[in-house]
Amino acid sequence: MRQDYVKNLKDPDFGKRIDKGVMMSIEKGPYYAIPQWPSVHHTMGGITITDKTEVQDIYGKVIPGFFAAGEVTGGVHGTNRLGSNAVADCVANGYIAGQMAAKGTLPDFIKGKN
Repeated sequence: MRQDYVKNLKDPDFGKRIDKGVMMSIEKGPYYAIPQWPSVHHTMGGITITDKTEVQDIYGKVIPGFFAAGEVTGGVHGTNRLGSNAVADCVANGYIAGQMAAKGTLPDFIKGKN
């Protein structure tokens, strides 16, 4: 980014406003760099599940004996998610899915279980 873009608070190349305090110019080195690359750490879509972690088909019908938990599932966070919430989701739903697959029952810690 050019120094005058920061000074003028505008990036004419992309028509973007530069907020004061968010971007700053670096007048003098030394400069350091590290390699960076994008990665997927959570998906917002995925397999739909019931409260018992049973996988549903495209018509909303439960697929017998098919359970899912964690990042493969969709909708548990709504339309957005907060960082690190996936950990609790994976652990809790993983426990539920494991017991449902092994015993066909919900864990004792689930209130109002059927």
